[in-house]
Amino acid sequence: MRILLTGATGLIGQALRARLGATHEIVTLGRREGADIHADLSDPAAVAALDLPPIEALLHCAGVIDEDFRDDPQRAMTMAVFGAEALVARARASGAKRLAYVSSAHVYGPMVGTVNEVSPFNPVSNYAIAHFATEQVFRRFVDGEVAALALRPCAVFGDLADPDRFRRWSLIPFSFPREAALDHRITIRSTGEQRRNFVGTDDIAATLAAWLAAPPEGWSAINPLGTFTGTVFAFAELCAEIAQELTGKPCTVTRVRPEGPTMGDDYNYTSLSPLAHGKQDPRVVLTRLMTAALEE
Repeated sequence: MRILLTGATGLIGQALRARLGATHEIVTLGRREGADIHADLSDPAAVAALDLPPIEALLHCAGVIDEDFRDDPQRAMTMAVFGAEALVARARASGAKRLAYVSSAHVYGPMVGTVNEVSPFNPVSNYAIAHFATEQVFRRFVDGEVAALALRPCAVFGDLADPDRFRRWSLIPFSFPREAALDHRITIRSTGEQRRNFVGTDDIAATLAAWLAAPPEGWSAINPLGTFTGTVFAFAELCAEIAQELTGKPCTVTRVRPEGPTMGDDYNYTSLSPLAHGKQDPRVVLTRLMTAALEE
């Protein structure tokens, strides 16, 4: 296929480009220098005027992040709804019949109880509402010949192609290994008993590649699963263990002492899709992230 890919230099987009570029023709769209097509989703009119080449699929990995809402909430929501709508409309006009969007598990609401693809939606934060809205934009374009997908990962880890441009250091899969390697101490500002599924970017890319290869089936959603499911505290302990192996120095993990049940300690993020089960080893990626931090 010829695939239009947004967010190709981002955390997930770079993994998609690497995985799919071997068998598909990738055309990139974005704001940064080096993109094949320059466009800014915060300017829907400009996106609507784009002259795209013929394409067969759109993979949208440039969804809004928490930092976008911190910096400019109105711009972020414009990107998520009207920018995405203009993008999908242009992609359809250029022939795309497969439309995929990397969303978030936050569309299900607070991370409690068992969640799968048929769980009710309850987006609460602006970030979650924006991802839900973008999903609905994609869903609107589904018809007899067009299939669309929403991927809803929980906690994503992966390699960073350009750490200097990475904006999400506060996320657990990146803050914990960095603290462990550089400070020999990880500080959890809660009990750490909240459960998460940690999924690698390579597993997300593999799930999307499998979806592209499968027969189209209208609208679908997948919770891509990683190999590591556990508490935030357990993930911190894994990071501490790896850091000690790398540096030879002990790494401590501090947290609020649990004195009863913690909201989210029952979180069971699951999937009904046979495409969702991953293989990526977080230990390998965490080791590379820590090594890179130590070499800075």
